[in-house]
Amino acid sequence: MFGSVSRKRISLGLQYGFIAGLFFTLAAWGMDAWLLNRHNLSLPFVKFIPALLVCLPASVLAGYLTARFESGVVTLLLWLGLAVLFTYMTLLLPLKFVPWAIGKIEPDYIPLIKIEALNNIGHYWFFGIFAIGCGCVLCGILENLLIDQSLASSSLVGGWMPMFVCLAIMVGTGLSADMLVTSHFREPVAVIDTLLKNGATYYNQEVDKLEARKMHLTVVRPLEDLVLEPYKLTLIASDNYLGVMKVVVEFDTQEALCHVVYSQPTFCEIIKPEFKHIEFYLFETPGKSKVDKIFDDIILASKFSATLTS
Repeated sequence: MFGSVSRKRISLGLQYGFIAGLFFTLAAWGMDAWLLNRHNLSLPFVKFIPALLVCLPASVLAGYLTARFESGVVTLLLWLGLAVLFTYMTLLLPLKFVPWAIGKIEPDYIPLIKIEALNNIGHYWFFGIFAIGCGCVLCGILENLLIDQSLASSSLVGGWMPMFVCLAIMVGTGLSADMLVTSHFREPVAVIDTLLKNGATYYNQEVDKLEARKMHLTVVRPLEDLVLEPYKLTLIASDNYLGVMKVVVEFDTQEALCHVVYSQPTFCEIIKPEFKHIEFYLFETPGKSKVDKIFDDIILASKFSATLTS
């Protein structure tokens, strides 16, 4: 009888860890991948797949060991370690892994790829460990308590209660991870996608100046009829404050680079068949500061008329 209960406890621990890892990953990177796919990103699942391959086995192991040893100290160490791993993945994937993957898949973009290290990275670690750690530790502390209740319960709902509680906690924790860094890399892609869709909708039409300004239609004026073509987006540059972002737009025949400054599109320009004046797009252009280039973008964009014409 004892052996049967022990095996059932271990089984529930494995399931608990699986649910924790799966729904954390879905909330932290799965939703991001789904939204990026809707916004025509070229590699929408480039963060989700490696995150799932790392976080899911680690969570299953934590769930198993927590149920196996039934020790408060072991539980605390395991789930704190899991929080550190989750925070590390949250920071590593957009800052290091994604640029590396883009360079491998699209070698032509290597001269343009420039994801700068974040300023005050310690603050991101602190808030990540705090938010993700609270969720993970809470989930770990509750595991054995919920499993005990599940083993003593004769109802179907009582048997599944540990999984429901774990799911709710880890979804909230995953959303915290998304808001920490991931959402900042998703926003410029959504901004450029919306801009290009508006450009295609109002192409060659008279548009009220105020409405055109609100939709930033002048920004896509240099692209002319390219806005009517299908496209894929790739975020290839960001500064160390996550304020200045650059997105490559891959059309059927040409490619363009669009600049986003604190969630506002400022300028787009064709850069292919040949990557002309690449130094203009890199942050370390000699003789110009980042502030100078931001104002250049805004000034250049303001030179175009409000009407989007061919």
